[in-house]
Amino acid sequence: MFFKSRFPSPLVGEDKGGGLIQKLTPILTFPHKGGRELIFSLFLLTGCASIFGWDIHAPGLLSEGFIQSVQPAHQRIALYFPKDLLSYVSKDRGGRTADPQTYHVGESYGPMIIEAFQSAFAEFIFLEMEPSADLLKQYAVPYLVAVKIKNFNNEVSGSGQILSLATETTIFDSDLTVIEHFESTGTSDVKRVFAKKGGPQVNLNLALENNIMSIVEHIQDVLKQKSSIS
Repeated sequence: MFFKSRFPSPLVGEDKGGGLIQKLTPILTFPHKGGRELIFSLFLLTGCASIFGWDIHAPGLLSEGFIQSVQPAHQRIALYFPKDLLSYVSKDRGGRTADPQTYHVGESYGPMIIEAFQSAFAEFIFLEMEPSADLLKQYAVPYLVAVKIKNFNNEVSGSGQILSLATETTIFDSDLTVIEHFESTGTSDVKRVFAKKGGPQVNLNLALENNIMSIVEHIQDVLKQKSSIS
């Protein structure tokens, strides 16, 4: 699995040709540079209809509106999610009379939440390995965020489709003491979605983005409150 970045990782990473390609080793860090600095080279697939139903892959990129609306917090933060998040798939067809549908949720959600954290925090580290207190202290990480998918829901009606993604997020300090645990839901409601070219894919992307926005805003609020108290 590879991520492409325009700057080399100052922590752990493999330099492939001038620092343009970073291998997803146990730790990757992405300092905030303003704007969209992270370009993903995977999961950019499209969904299609077939005789077996709909096979739906979201674009897996955040909208410009998201990037512009999120103000980076001056925090150093690490993100971790279990490996099975990337393979999360839902076959919820949304109703008895609806065509079969397969939603490849995790493959898009993973790159999107990494991109979001890069935009939302001044210093961001992605942990692929399960974190420990020693690891966090070694890299001077004051806060760790762990995210997992709880469920995905699809509601199809004659007028359109509502997709929603629910996640659980836990914020830890450097000793792995829980600071906050919360759930977030991102929803997208689009009319006549299956009549539009790329409609289901865009609808899925919006639901994922709305979930991630909720997570980022809540984390920033929690850390802001902690900073004001201390």
